[in-house]
Amino acid sequence: MAGAARSCARPDWDSLPRSTLALATGNRGGVFDRYGAALAAVLDDRLGGVTARTVNTNASVDNAAMVASGRVDLGFSLADTAADALRGSGVFDTPRRLTALARTYDSFVQLVVRAGSGIEDVRDLRGTTVGLGAPGSGTRVIAQRVLHSAGLALDDVDVASEPLEQSAAALASGRLAAFFFVSGVPSTAVSDLAREVDIRLVELDRWLPALVRTYGLEYGAGPVPASVYDLPGAAQTVSVKNHVLADPRMPEDLAYAITRVMFEEQDEIDRLAPGVRQPSLGAAIFTSPVPLHPGAVRYYRQSQP
Repeated sequence: MAGAARSCARPDWDSLPRSTLALATGNRGGVFDRYGAALAAVLDDRLGGVTARTVNTNASVDNAAMVASGRVDLGFSLADTAADALRGSGVFDTPRRLTALARTYDSFVQLVVRAGSGIEDVRDLRGTTVGLGAPGSGTRVIAQRVLHSAGLALDDVDVASEPLEQSAAALASGRLAAFFFVSGVPSTAVSDLAREVDIRLVELDRWLPALVRTYGLEYGAGPVPASVYDLPGAAQTVSVKNHVLADPRMPEDLAYAITRVMFEEQDEIDRLAPGVRQPSLGAAIFTSPVPLHPGAVRYYRQSQP
């Protein structure tokens, strides 16, 4: 009788009240865009009553602000941006209320130049035209931090503020000497660029200690394998974790169901976005300082062996 009462009180996890779910992704041609589109399609198909859609944005900064304000339900964000939003630091003037459903794959700070470029180090960017990412992007935040760590100010470069696809086209045409992009790999836009012109990634690992010392432990070492973009060799760069952020006001049952789909429907997500690395249960709970949503906590507790 008690079991029957509980069953009546809580519907099946994949049958939810009718709602529309908005997921903020990122630049077209980036991994946030690809993974987000696949996840939204699977959520839309798997969760009865839920209609899921994506919202293309300039990514992390925009997404964190939109989730905190309730304009979207979910959003992808780099961990450093999410931490800044929670604390009210960096580009955020006040603390924002956020929760996370999971830590996902790691992103890599990619400084892209033509293969024959004389740019071998961040300091070689002085006096050149550099794409720092669009305002409202996590790329813009990290690019400025890398420049600062290397002793460069914004005035030392000619700043271009275009999103990923436009930056790739500008490098191909010669309008840019280099551009930054922070993403999982491979990025479709960078892969397409590499088929058009020979490219190289500038190594950034020497600036990691300064990044960690000044901005925190969200940054780590991360090589981009040569095979990703058919490069001459692996590029030693900087990695940063990614989170799936959720509105703290999201109903617990919905957050639980979304988290469950993220892990139990990975084969279908991979079919729709092949090659995109997906979250693992072993790492997903490590979203500190952003707290996990109670619905996500329930899923992880039930998933323990």
